[in-house]
Amino acid sequence: MKRFSFVLMMLILIVDAASAQRRGRVFTSDPDSWISAGIAGFTANGVNDGRSGSTWDFGNSTNLQYSLSVEKTVASGTSLGFAGTYARVPFTYYGPTVPVIPGSGATCNGCDAHLNMSTLVATLHFGSGAGLHQVIDIGAGIVNYSALNRDADGVALAGGNNTDPLFTGGWGLGYGFDDRTQIEFTPEYAIGIHERSGLANRVSNTNGMRSLKVAFRMGFGVRTLRR
Repeated sequence: MKRFSFVLMMLILIVDAASAQRRGRVFTSDPDSWISAGIAGFTANGVNDGRSGSTWDFGNSTNLQYSLSVEKTVASGTSLGFAGTYARVPFTYYGPTVPVIPGSGATCNGCDAHLNMSTLVATLHFGSGAGLHQVIDIGAGIVNYSALNRDADGVALAGGNNTDPLFTGGWGLGYGFDDRTQIEFTPEYAIGIHERSGLANRVSNTNGMRSLKVAFRMGFGVRTLRR
């Protein structure tokens, strides 16, 4: 009888402990993670590259920029993650008569060209949920310029494959069709800081970039809390 009572008591304790663990885990309406894809109308002023003695004048023309981000929910309506963008940007290349660094690529003075501009930033995102809500994005990372090619003949121009620090910020509006499906309209501003090597003191080393992004955002999983 004592043995039976002991076994019964142990079973009660095990069940009670399991119930306590279940009570300590709370499911929320927030998704555990987010994936978003977007397209933006993108403008930029340009880059002064002291190493090659060239200027890449983007002319503030509007071009398409594509984006993709992955985020992890850290609090209600708040997520951390990584975002990347890509744009093929037309520009005017102004360079010296002879390349500053032999073998670094061709040069020209006032010729039309294109380059690839890619960014990768760590992001902090505020805003989610059903209905209309505000959206805030803050990010820091890098911007890379590569594949500088002259339009006339496709020849590579000096100054390509250059990576700079990048800081971004944006504020806009989002609309949630439900807790995990939403669309966002976000004006953003970014600053790329180019190296000053070879530049005169009066010459700018920043590339100011503006965009109006439309993004579709999907949530996955269920965020849980421990109490």
